[in-house]
Amino acid sequence: MDRLKIKKHHRLEGKSMYIIEYIYRIIVISRFLPLLAKMNVHPVAITFLNTLLFPFILYCLFFQNFILAALLIQCYALIDHTDGMLARYTNKRTYIGSRLDRLNDNIFFNAIFIVLTFSMNFSLFFLILVLCCMNIHNFFGMFYFSSRLRRLKKIRRFGIKKWLLERNFILGMDCSLMLFLVSVFLLFGKIKMMFCVVAFLYVLDLIYRLIELKINEKIEKEVIECQK
Repeated sequence: MDRLKIKKHHRLEGKSMYIIEYIYRIIVISRFLPLLAKMNVHPVAITFLNTLLFPFILYCLFFQNFILAALLIQCYALIDHTDGMLARYTNKRTYIGSRLDRLNDNIFFNAIFIVLTFSMNFSLFFLILVLCCMNIHNFFGMFYFSSRLRRLKKIRRFGIKKWLLERNFILGMDCSLMLFLVSVFLLFGKIKMMFCVVAFLYVLDLIYRLIELKINEKIEKEVIECQK
């Protein structure tokens, strides 16, 4: 199976995706899916590999081996995308695999900042800041934006976000970008800056999406009133 066929076959290939997500999924992982399928590797085994990997990453973070931790975080990110893509590619999707994958992510994403806070003796203010921003952003994305956007007949995008979406890219903060930023800041040893930048980007994306939603709702309300 050639790469083009793989791109159309897997989740999000027919939809827009985040830029870092595209790099992970299309540029890297899609090249290895046929080989993994041929070797009969089960997606749950890939997910379980991340379950074993993330405690070791936390160990490296606690003892401030940041270079190794940064590299392993990127391994985690690649594996995190691989299991789902492989499950769809081989039609081996399982309830256990999806739940384990979500559990891994929920624990790991929060644990990164918790472990670093105690390892670096940071003020709890930075920990509370980044965890609140990240989890509030995720909560709004799952339970607020999705339900409100479904009520709209047409979703309008604006500015650079519209320009990127026309090219099948999403502008915003997601887990792939967060892990990429964490790895970059770890490599440069800028840990406190990492907390602030990640928190800021989550807040910025949340505000932008709220404004965009309200503008869309206002425009749709005006259109409905004009049609009456």
